[in-house]
Amino acid sequence: MNCFFGCEEKKSEKSKDLVSFNSKFIAEIDEENYNKYEAELNSEFEPKYIGNTIEITKIINANACGEYDGNIDIRKDSLILIYKLVSNEVCTSRAVVEVRYKIKNEKRLKYKVGLHYE
Repeated sequence: MNCFFGCEEKKSEKSKDLVSFNSKFIAEIDEENYNKYEAELNSEFEPKYIGNTIEITKIINANACGEYDGNIDIRKDSLILIYKLVSNEVCTSRAVVEVRYKIKNEKRLKYKVGLHYE
């Protein structure tokens, strides 16, 4: 990368409202277990509003070889969960992954929830 007038690589910062994020590999697409998660993959988000926090656990599809990180974006009445690929390693295999987001909600608002892959 050639830069002449002060080049700075853009870093994405974590939202101050994201308390924690983790993801757990469950099964690859060709494994026997995969089919039993299909209904959960198509299910709606069910956020749990607990005091001043929101906890969201969801089964999603992801690249089986990639490494991911999570973040959030809050826009008016919408809470967007971000599942971002942070590794260069990817493959053609898909996996079922359980993601968990814990979010500060000091105003105790209810949100529409969606997922965005980056």
